[in-house]
Amino acid sequence: MPQRPFPDPDRPYFTPSKRVAGDWSAHIATTLDRTATLLAGLTPEQWETPSKCEGWSVRDVAGHLAWRLGSPTSSLVREASRGVLRKGLRVDSYLDEVAKREGAAPTDELVDRIRKIAAAKVVSPTRAGISELTEAVVHTYDMTEALGLRIRLSPRSTSAVAIVRTRVPLSSAASLAKRNRLRATDARWQIGDSGPILEGTAARIVLRLFGRSLELDG
Repeated sequence: MPQRPFPDPDRPYFTPSKRVAGDWSAHIATTLDRTATLLAGLTPEQWETPSKCEGWSVRDVAGHLAWRLGSPTSSLVREASRGVLRKGLRVDSYLDEVAKREGAAPTDELVDRIRKIAAAKVVSPTRAGISELTEAVVHTYDMTEALGLRIRLSPRSTSAVAIVRTRVPLSSAASLAKRNRLRATDARWQIGDSGPILEGTAARIVLRLFGRSLELDG
C-alpha cells in the first residue's frame, strides 16, 4: 500500500496538551540533530542568507544556537551577566554581538557543535526545559523559512512552543490565539476553539506568534 503524503490531509486536527513543563531533552536532541543535517547541506551563499530573526544571517542564528544551548550553565550565566552590563543592560545588543561572534566559526564546525549538543542532551538532559526547546524550534524555523526549506519537527514540540508563547500576558501572540483558531496544516494541531480559522504550517504559525512578519491564511 502506498504511503500517504506528508501532511496527511485526512488526519484530524488535535488539541495539544497545555502542560509544557518538564524534560524536553529528547525533543531538543531530535530538533537539533535534524537542524544540523539540514545545515550540513547548505551552500556558502545559503549560510549568508538573512534569516527571519531580524539582523541575523543563517550563520548568526546557528552560532546563537550553539552558544545558547551548548554552553555550560555557569559560563553562560557568567558571560551573559558581564556582557549585558558592558552593553549598558541592552540585552539585544549583547545577544547580537555573541551571535555574530559565534557564527563566524567555520560552517562545518558549527554543524559539528550543534550535532554534539543534540547527542549530549540524550546522555545528560540538563537545561532541557521548554525555554531550551523554544530556542531550538524557533531559531530552526528562522533559518528554514528564510531559505525556503522544509524541516519535519515533532508536532508535540512545535505545539508546546506555540502554547507557551500564547501565555505571555498582554502579548500580540496571546491576542491572536484568543481571537482565532490557529491550525498547523502540516503538524495537524489546533490552538484556540473559537473565532475565525487561520491556517499555516507549524513554522509560519510559530514564527508569527514570536513576532516575525508572516501572514496566515484565513
